[in-house]
Amino acid sequence: MNQCEVFTSKSFVVPEVMTLFRERDKFVNTKSFEDDDAYEQIEVGYKALAANIAQRLDIMGFSLKKVKEDFESVRAKKILELSEYIAEDPEDYWKEELALYKDNNFESYLDAFKTITDSGTHPAYYLRENPDSSKLIQSILSDYNEDFYWAFPCSDTRCFFRALIEISPPDSYVRIDISALVSSGYYEVDKNVCDDALNVLTSSYPSNSKIIILTEGRTDKEVIEQSLKLLYPHLYEYYSFMDFSFLPPGGAGNLVNLLKSFSGAGITNKVLALFDNDTAAFSAVDSLRAMQLPDNIRILHYPDIEMAENYPSIGPNGTYLQNINGSACSIELYFGEDVLKENGTFTPVQWKNLDNRINKYHGAIKNKDKLKEKFMQKLHRCQESHSVINPNEWKDIDLLLNCIFSATHV
Repeated sequence: MNQCEVFTSKSFVVPEVMTLFRERDKFVNTKSFEDDDAYEQIEVGYKALAANIAQRLDIMGFSLKKVKEDFESVRAKKILELSEYIAEDPEDYWKEELALYKDNNFESYLDAFKTITDSGTHPAYYLRENPDSSKLIQSILSDYNEDFYWAFPCSDTRCFFRALIEISPPDSYVRIDISALVSSGYYEVDKNVCDDALNVLTSSYPSNSKIIILTEGRTDKEVIEQSLKLLYPHLYEYYSFMDFSFLPPGGAGNLVNLLKSFSGAGITNKVLALFDNDTAAFSAVDSLRAMQLPDNIRILHYPDIEMAENYPSIGPNGTYLQNINGSACSIELYFGEDVLKENGTFTPVQWKNLDNRINKYHGAIKNKDKLKEKFMQKLHRCQESHSVINPNEWKDIDLLLNCIFSATHV
């Protein structure tokens, strides 16, 4: 990380570490030596920006908040364990280790990590060049700490990496080099090492599996999935979208029924159900109040957007401007002003029936098919050339995507 070696393994990759990467991150380079043109060295590995790795860890459930909580929990258990050791056998070694864990909090470790990684010195030689280092740094780089890597109390190695990422420059690279494993014959150059490691993990532990996204219908699925792939390609493979080709017509009611099926099936993956930001969706979700959903299933409505606070709507008394957040915001309202406007005028919302469950009128935007066609044309242009992406035209979709990322944090 940030050109500092922080983790090593022998003969194999650690599957949990490989969840930080995807096959799209793989690199294969051939390096020739000036004094021997006949000899070439193959460099194989995976790398991604630290900022992207941080986002990946967050959506897998290893957010900074989760890592801090895990650190405090594991540290407390370690302090209790050492206290019991000392009660039976008051050795100085146990007392020193106990003092170390008592005296250093989460921020202390981050400061120590930053000192080491910013030094430009390989961790193996750091103590030799810095003999007056703090006791915490000495413990971190000691060969005698068998409980935790770099003496960092945690229940999963990815918590350690998330802490390291926090003190790494966002534009630096996180890199795993498997060249030695390839040259030693443990892996072939063209082996999908990352995919194989993920397959080992996903069969037993949901944090390593893709997050399942459920939407109200096919259009929602297509728009969100393709927008995610365009705007956040480094996160795209961490999500799986339900295929609607074999399901009945969409809608909030059908999504509620699908949620009930998932709940009863005992699925362990993280599941995120995305509902429209309209009356029908809030009414449907209200019907779930008496149902206790499993902790791995979460419900999210599309977010409120500024544009919808003063949007043209058609009612019995004509067309007027109104706040339609929470009552008429389907996926089309997130397509961007460039799509929603025709000759400078917004495509209006048509008010329909009153929903008796929540005593609120339901609205739907007109010309949905035409709006979808315009959006898909914009999407395809941006897919062909990322240089034409105008952030202002994608701000509402981007807000929606970031709500998805936040909802899958722990």
